Amino acid sequence: MANTITEPSESAPSLKGLTYPGVIVLTSVSMMIVVAVDIWSSGKIGIISNVGIVVVGLIAALKVRKSDYQAGIWVVPIAWTLAILTTGQFAPMRGGSFLREQVLHLAYGLAMHAWWILSATALSAAVALIRRGRRP
Repeated sequence: MANTITEPSESAPSLKGLTYPGVIVLTSVSMMIVVAVDIWSSGKIGIISNVGIVVVGLIAALKVRKSDYQAGIWVVPIAWTLAILTTGQFAPMRGGSFLREQVLHLAYGLAMHAWWILSATALSAAVALIRRGRRP
C-alpha cells in the first residue's frame, strides 16, 4: 500500500501581493517617475501627474496583500507628497528664499491638486476594501 503525499498550497490568499512597505516604496517611486515625465514634457505639474496618481493608486490597491489593505488606502497621499518634495522640486516656483519656495511648492502642490488626490484616495480605498471583503 502506497502512502499518499499531499502538498500544501502555495500560499494563503491573504499572503499574495505586495507588503505594506513594498506598496509605499513602489508607489512613491512610480509617482516620482510620473511627475518627472510631466515636468519634462510640459514644464509643470499638470494633467499627467493627476491621471498618474489615480492609476498608481488603483494599481497599488489591486496589488497589495489583502491583509495589508490599509496600504492601498494611505499610499496615494503619501506618494503624492513624496513626489512633490523630491521630483516636483524641478518645476519652476518663484517664492523668495529657499525655505519659502519649499513651503510654497508643497502647499501649492497639495492645494491645486487636492480633488485629484482625494478622488484617487477614495477610489483606491474602495478597491482595497472591496478586495479585502468581509474577512477579519
